[in-house]
Amino acid sequence: MEAYWIWWLAAVILVIAEMLTGTFYLLAIAFGLGAAGFAAYMGMAWEGQATVAAVLCSVCVAGIFRWRQQHAKPGEQANLAYDIGQSVQIVRWLDERRARVSYRGAEWEAELAKDVSPDAARQKWHIREIVGSLLIIE
Repeated sequence: MEAYWIWWLAAVILVIAEMLTGTFYLLAIAFGLGAAGFAAYMGMAWEGQATVAAVLCSVCVAGIFRWRQQHAKPGEQANLAYDIGQSVQIVRWLDERRARVSYRGAEWEAELAKDVSPDAARQKWHIREIVGSLLIIE
């Protein structure tokens, strides 16, 4: 089997795997492998094929990574969506607007949302959002 068929077969396998993941990283690697297959088809030596694959795979993956960082939405936390609206219990108040709360069997630091008035007597609050590991409660 010719070398270009091996490159192209590997690229096709990665494209199929990409359809299952949806991250675009495997598609970027498949592009690099396909280009290496084209280089092999054009008669380039093995070292050149491997260099083409390595460079294009690296550039494409880095480009996708950078694009995702630039277009990330900091307020969008899909993996934490379950936590929004859940109840927390105050363990102790740290100051007027910050407290330690009990949630999911552990203590978390929490802060009152900007539009919420402090109420030291109230023990049950709800999570409005999560910023890092800080729970914003209401």
